[in-house]
Amino acid sequence: MTTSLVRQVLLRPGATTTGVHGTTAPGFASVRHLFERACQDAGPPGSRGAALAVVRDGELVVDLWHGTADPVTRAPWTGDTLQPVLMGSHAILATAVLLLADMGALGLDRPVADYWPEFAARGKGAVTLRDVLTFTARLPGMTVGLDQRDIENPRMMATLLEMHSLEDDPRAAGVLHGPWTAGWIAAEVIRRVDGRDLDLFFLEEIAGPLGLDVHFGLVPDQLPQAARISYDAGFRSRFPAPAGGAGDGEAELIGRVWNNPSPFPADAGMWSETRRRYAVIPSLGAYASARGLARLQGVLAADAVRAPGEEPLLLSRRTLDQARSFWAEGLDPLLGGISAYGEGGLQLLDEGLHPAVRSGAFGHQGPGGVAYQAWPQVRAGAAWVCNRLAAGPGAGVLDEVARALRTV
Repeated sequence: MTTSLVRQVLLRPGATTTGVHGTTAPGFASVRHLFERACQDAGPPGSRGAALAVVRDGELVVDLWHGTADPVTRAPWTGDTLQPVLMGSHAILATAVLLLADMGALGLDRPVADYWPEFAARGKGAVTLRDVLTFTARLPGMTVGLDQRDIENPRMMATLLEMHSLEDDPRAAGVLHGPWTAGWIAAEVIRRVDGRDLDLFFLEEIAGPLGLDVHFGLVPDQLPQAARISYDAGFRSRFPAPAGGAGDGEAELIGRVWNNPSPFPADAGMWSETRRRYAVIPSLGAYASARGLARLQGVLAADAVRAPGEEPLLLSRRTLDQARSFWAEGLDPLLGGISAYGEGGLQLLDEGLHPAVRSGAFGHQGPGGVAYQAWPQVRAGAAWVCNRLAAGPGAGVLDEVARALRTV
C-alpha cells in the first residue's frame, strides 16, 4: 500500500500546540486542538502519552502524538511508538481469520473440528469459527486454573482447550466478550490451516505487504518503541471480581472468565516485562502504532465499498460484506455493556453524532487506551491510543475526527 506524504497545517499566530507533535491536513485543525486539550486533561506531564492517526483514501491526514511512552525510562512518545492494544486485539485477529476465509482456506460456518479434530472432544464438535469469533461458542473462560505465565504459551492453551467442555452456566450464552479463549482457538486454527503461527502469518500476509506497524508480539529491536501501560483510577473496577461465597454461580462464572487470570493484573508492569512483550497472546497481545491501526482500518474501509470484482488491498467486498453482516448483539451479563458483532467477529459500532460518516462503522470501541474505527462511507480509518488505561469507552476525540471528515 502506498501512503501519501502528510500535508502540514501552518498554525495561525497565537495557536497553541504545547507538547503536541505531528501534522494534520487542511481542514483538520480542530482535531489537533481537541487532541491537545484531551492530552492536557489526561494527567500531569510525564505520566502518560497518546497518539491519534487518521487515514482517508490511503492518505495520512492526521498524525499526532504527545507525552511520555514509558514513565519509567522517560522515553518520549513518537510517531512510531507501539501501544499494547490489549482488548482491541480481537478485531485484528479476526482480520487474519477473514483473510484465510477470503483465500478459500477455511469457512466461518464450518466446525472448528474440521481443521482441528481434537477440538471436538467433550461436546464441542458443532462449534463453528463464527461462534468463536462472535463470542457465542459458550467458551468464554476456562475451568482449569491458569496463571499469568500460562497465557504466554498459546500451544499449551490450545491443548488444554481440547479437553474443555462447553460452559454450562446459562449466562454464558450472553457473555459477548471473553479475554482469552477465542484468541487461542482462532490462532490454533490459523496454525492448523496455514502451517504458520499467528505472528508470522500476520507479518507475512498483512502487516508486511501493507506496511503496517501492527504486530502480535515484539522482537528485540522493537522493545525501545513499546509504550508502558498504567491504570487510571477506577479502571480495574470496570472488570468484575468474584464477590460471592462458595457455590455462588455468578462469582464462579466471573472467576472463570475475567480472573483466570485477570487480563489486568494489579501490577500493570507485567504487560511491560520483556517476556510478556515477546509472547504471542492472540486475544490481547497485539502491538500497534496509531498510524498502523489507522492504516489497517483505512484499508478495510476502502475494501468494504469497492465495486464487486474490483481488486482489494486486503479483503474482498464479498468477505467484508459477510463479516459485517449482523450476527449477535446483547447486554453482557458480566461487563454490563452492549456489544454487537458481524458474522466475521468484527465489532459493529454505533453511528453516533455523525451517521453520514459512521454509518456501517466497525473496529473496536471499549474501555482502555485504544479505540479504532473503520468508516466505509468516507473510506477512512481512525485510531486513538493511550498508555494510561481509563474506564471510559474509547476517546471522544474520534467524534471531532468524524465531524471534520464530514465537512472536508
